[in-house]
Amino acid sequence: MGKTAFIWDLDGTLLDSYEIIVSSLYQTFREFNIELDKNMIHRELITYSLGVFLSKMQKETGLDPETVKARFSVINDREALKTQPVRHAAEILDYLRERGIPNYVFTHKGSTTRPVLEKLDLCNFFEEIVTGKDGFPKKPDPAAVNYLVRKYQLDRDDTYYVGDRTLDIACAVNAGIRSILYLPEDSYAVPDGRETFIVKDLLDIRDIF
Repeated sequence: MGKTAFIWDLDGTLLDSYEIIVSSLYQTFREFNIELDKNMIHRELITYSLGVFLSKMQKETGLDPETVKARFSVINDREALKTQPVRHAAEILDYLRERGIPNYVFTHKGSTTRPVLEKLDLCNFFEEIVTGKDGFPKKPDPAAVNYLVRKYQLDRDDTYYVGDRTLDIACAVNAGIRSILYLPEDSYAVPDGRETFIVKDLLDIRDIF
């Protein structure tokens, strides 16, 4: 058995950011005179992705996804520093660090990633943080995960990608690593059987190892 390592998603996994993201999308579409249901937005983001959601909305409204995304990014970035950590995020990261288990991040989140993590005192838990600004293809493409595996010589059989969506699990599968689906009680995610483990609380990860 090799050395265990964790690669983390951020939004919805370590960062309790969906309320801000959903609210920002809701406000964005209101500026285009389109009223959306916030629960629907949340469900779409968990089930698919922001890109897929905007493409679907283009078919319904004719709005260009890139135009909507650009405006959304401005609104969301303005609110990003209000983000709070998911319950027990710091505790599980500290638990893993104390045991010499390295942690990394691969997120689609952009330029606000590091400021948010620094504000929450989470930055120092990670060996490297790969964000949407680093140019890797979006999940479920495994390129960013493969980059981390190769750079740090991680053992794929003992490396886990932790995320709150089946999109994250698909990324892990495509990279040939293991996965942990974070599935709190209020999640819209539906397990598809490809996840290695499912946890309802991040501290449950302690029971796995």
